[in-house]
Amino acid sequence: MSIDVLVVGGGSVGLAAAVFLARPGVAVTVVERRDGLSAHPRAAGLNPRSMEIFRSAGIEAAIRAATPPRRAGAGVVTVPVLAGADLTAAPRTGVVPEDDSDPLSPSGGVACAQDRLDPVLYAEAVRRGADVRFGAALTAIDQDADGVTARLADGRTLRARYVIAADGTRGPVRDLLGIATDGPGELGGHMISVLFRADLPGVPEDPGFAMCVIKHPDAPGILIPADGGRWLFHITSYRPSEGDTPADYPPERCRELIRTAAGAPGLDLTVESVLPWQSTALVADRFRAGRVFLAGDAAHVVPPTGGFGLNTGIADAHNLAWKLALVLSGQAGDPLLDSYDAERRPVARFTMEQSLIRGTHRELHWDLRPERAADRRRVGMASLAAAVFGYRYDSGAVLGAPGGPAPQEDPELDGTPGSRLPHRWLTPEVSTLDLLGDRFTLLTGPDGDAWTDAAADLPIGVRRIGADLDPAGDWPATVGLAPDGALLVRPDGFVAWRSPSGTAEEARVLHDALRRLLGADALVSGRHGDR
Repeated sequence: MSIDVLVVGGGSVGLAAAVFLARPGVAVTVVERRDGLSAHPRAAGLNPRSMEIFRSAGIEAAIRAATPPRRAGAGVVTVPVLAGADLTAAPRTGVVPEDDSDPLSPSGGVACAQDRLDPVLYAEAVRRGADVRFGAALTAIDQDADGVTARLADGRTLRARYVIAADGTRGPVRDLLGIATDGPGELGGHMISVLFRADLPGVPEDPGFAMCVIKHPDAPGILIPADGGRWLFHITSYRPSEGDTPADYPPERCRELIRTAAGAPGLDLTVESVLPWQSTALVADRFRAGRVFLAGDAAHVVPPTGGFGLNTGIADAHNLAWKLALVLSGQAGDPLLDSYDAERRPVARFTMEQSLIRGTHRELHWDLRPERAADRRRVGMASLAAAVFGYRYDSGAVLGAPGGPAPQEDPELDGTPGSRLPHRWLTPEVSTLDLLGDRFTLLTGPDGDAWTDAAADLPIGVRRIGADLDPAGDWPATVGLAPDGALLVRPDGFVAWRSPSGTAEEARVLHDALRRLLGADALVSGRHGDR
């Protein structure tokens, strides 16, 4: 069997999964029903957590290079019609801060739309050996004790040990597996999304807004700048409940609606892409069915408010990839794969709930002033920092997780098992997160000799944080360790286990913890040492 993992779906999540799998040497094939990468900008924001994931994969710089310049100070403006509007005086909410850095992460978020992101992911996946096939639609899937057989529309079959379904909310795999979904479903908010190119009169290429709500009665919509003179116009008058269909919005009609909204009847514009869109909120009842795993929109689809959809999917792919890699290499057992559903499905449900709350209370979502914090708490709206960094895992791949809900305000990143390892600049360029690799990593305090010796024959990396990386000498205390304590951190940056101090039996304790985390009967030996 030459394919370790078959990824169904060549969008952002599927391509990201291919990158994360190919990096440690997994043989991965991607099949995508479309003839190529999508040219339509969809989700347009990668949060700091996604960017630190891409940092760990070595492609953060490439994604930043593909991202248009940041529009500092931009926000959401509302005008009756674009022509003649004073955009500087128009009501504005959700102003973007000048500084995009985040104290919780070594990586700031970027406004990189999927049509800019996907070429970077595709190039990296292929460079690392992934086989990406376009024009390959899956029609059937069967699995047995040894693997999965996928049948394509052209009659070909592919055999793989595991499958990741990243084929979207309308893809076939979830239905073929008989996996149901739960949630409100379709929410209304139907739109026709039009990608077009034009020089809008009186509007510079950097217009000073991230989103412009246009209230023209004959052409209401939302205008979003893309890049290079391109724009997205979401037509909000689209009403399927009244008999509208996508066929009612050919390029000619879209051009006229854009001209009306712009207040420029003679506007010269080129329509490049037209897509219908529907706000939906669903989470699959399970993310695993035997050897098949759901990720991204196949597993969960959420409304756009909050920007959680794509980012949650990227974290799905990252969470699953390292687990599959360890199981395929023989270092971990099948129970490790069960932790994917146990960890990611609660996060998907949380983000769905947060998106719904934000959609209902848009003014609180966009109004970032601290004095509105009490109002946000009143409606159950978690802070964005809590939604991005504050969730905790409680599964067999974590030992000592405290359980209970994660904080709704500022995340408590303090080395607690199940939480993401806190970011700390150890040098001007090295974060604590940069010490991790594609395997478990043991981080010890300056007096961690016994732990280093205990890890000598285990398949983990070891890094002691001493005077060379922690001149202030206070890093152990920030993660709940004495100088002779240790943290075992997973490849995805989450704390798997913690020993606040040394013990009399470091070798036995560490060996037992790792075996339980990996779901393995026995551990594969191999000295890795300091990296």
